[in-house]
Amino acid sequence: MKFPLFYIILIFILSSILIASYPYFLGNHTEYLWGPIRGNFRKVYYISIALVLVGFLPFAYFLLTCSHWSSSEVKNILYAFITLIVASWLWIILAVAFAINKKNPFYRSLLRLLIVFILLVVSLSIAYFIYLLNNHTPFSQSSPYFKMIVYGGLGYAFFHTFFMDFLLWSYLVLFR
Repeated sequence: MKFPLFYIILIFILSSILIASYPYFLGNHTEYLWGPIRGNFRKVYYISIALVLVGFLPFAYFLLTCSHWSSSEVKNILYAFITLIVASWLWIILAVAFAINKKNPFYRSLLRLLIVFILLVVSLSIAYFIYLLNNHTPFSQSSPYFKMIVYGGLGYAFFHTFFMDFLLWSYLVLFR
């Protein structure tokens, strides 16, 4: 079966709402949540975030063009996207709560733990996409160049969310 266009549209709408909601949720807390990430290092983050967004495009193209999805694969991909999006919303909400509450050490510790867990869930959702593709027979029969581009895009998204967000951002902002 083809990946349902309705699901692609749903994922696109939810992702767009997520990206558009960041400035709203961040409000006056943007600088606090960047922590010591300033100057050229922040520019590297901006470029990396853009590369993550671009990196999803070949995967989206494959979702749209492949007509050999099983119903369980479609369900798993949809659930992974929804998990990724909801976890990203939770991250921004919890991060702002962390920025606002500077007095209660127990609450801040709990928020720290939840934020780190949520960032791990985001990166594992992307790793799950890679796992699903690796086990998808039509993808394994694709052009090696196309596979390299799709794996490269998803791999970079995993790199960014795991190393730059889960590990580096958590350390620099939550544990400074």
